[in-house]
Amino acid sequence: MENTPLLVQIDPLKMVAVFDYGSIVFFDIDREESARLVDKLMPFAQRPNKTVSEDYFSLYLGVQPREPEGTDELFVKELNRDIALLVGTVLSRSVSVEYYEKLVGDALAQLEHLISLLQTKGKIPASQRELTKRVGFALAVEHELAYTLSAFDVPDIVWEGGKRIEELYRLLKREFDLEDRIRIIQQKVSLISRSSMFVIGRLEGQRSLILEWVIILLILLEVLLVVFGKMS
Repeated sequence: MENTPLLVQIDPLKMVAVFDYGSIVFFDIDREESARLVDKLMPFAQRPNKTVSEDYFSLYLGVQPREPEGTDELFVKELNRDIALLVGTVLSRSVSVEYYEKLVGDALAQLEHLISLLQTKGKIPASQRELTKRVGFALAVEHELAYTLSAFDVPDIVWEGGKRIEELYRLLKREFDLEDRIRIIQQKVSLISRSSMFVIGRLEGQRSLILEWVIILLILLEVLLVVFGKMS
């Protein structure tokens, strides 16, 4: 599944595509049946998410394919394995990106209070451990987008499917605007990382200053003890 998702054909139009990063795409399957399938797959999930992102996309079949009228639809001549894999891959990536959009948006909102206090009062209310966890979160998001989701990689099916599949991929990319959405996530993640690292640097600077003063006081105390020892 790391290279090719699992695609199960239930009947000529009903299909299920399962991706190793946790997305499932249903073709022409109602909500009740899809919910049952999800329940069966949940025991195999390694890191189940607390929130679930969903999206719906209309794929119309017709002899004469035409340009879509809306942003949530596409016209194709037929639904075969290659088209199902390509549509499933792009749609699964879009839903996963939506999940990261929410995740990063929430993290950025939490950081807003910290930045506001720094701006108005010059205070650093967060602990270094919490800030380090935020840096780790930012690195994890970047890693999952680039490696686990392979968000910027062209699906293998595009290289193998010929000009028709390549044209369909171009249309799907335009519909879901994946690259721009991922770049926005990366910009937000970079802001979270840079802000957290800046505050960590300030905390370490404060600790170094405190340590220097402690050393100075200890030296002064030692000098005083020596002076008073000689006087007595």
